[in-house]
Amino acid sequence: MKKFTLSAVVLCVSAGAHAQVVNSSNAMFDISTLSGFGTATSAVFNMSGTGWAGWSVPSGKVALGAVITASSPLSVSAPALPGTAYPHYTFGANEYGWVVQNGGTAQQVQIDVFYADAPEGYAITKSSQLNFSGTGFGGWSAPNGHVVTGGGYEFFNSTPQLSTIGTPGSVWPHYTFGAEEAGWVVQNGGTQSGGHVYVISFVPAPGALALLGMGGLVAARRRRA
Repeated sequence: MKKFTLSAVVLCVSAGAHAQVVNSSNAMFDISTLSGFGTATSAVFNMSGTGWAGWSVPSGKVALGAVITASSPLSVSAPALPGTAYPHYTFGANEYGWVVQNGGTAQQVQIDVFYADAPEGYAITKSSQLNFSGTGFGGWSAPNGHVVTGGGYEFFNSTPQLSTIGTPGSVWPHYTFGAEEAGWVVQNGGTQSGGHVYVISFVPAPGALALLGMGGLVAARRRRA
């Protein structure tokens, strides 16, 4: 198996499985410094063509993002919120995790979910339904004052060729992020489809901002595909 980069959903994963987020001045914030940080590694799932799988983070923790090990694209790779029901599993009232749906080719899949104690302002933001052309782009922004730790996607009948952070000031075919705006960007892989984009974010502590010399926060602006 290999790490399928189009399905990777955490920014800047290092060899030590630590993740970093970028603010408007491109300063780095290492989320491994968050209280209770860790990685939950799933079993290796033998997935049918369009089968589902998922993994939970420890009780009392929240999901920050994930890296998916797979050999073919996935239709869904997204954070799971408490109480959400999926074909294979219903998450508990206080249970966070990650879910994937296979994209059509039977394969083995493994999920590494990054987690921590809930940081200030922790949020998982789900877009409205976006309608993607065959290779079209879509995305969603983090709430005002947040930095992005990860993101994901849900396609109804397609798979992506790109799933990545939208950094402040970055230019995409469908949208240009503002100087203090970040979010998540997805590009469709070939079949016209509806879908959703997910953004995971939080409000960094003022002390952390001062320590890292962060010059600004992420402002929110939504945009459609």
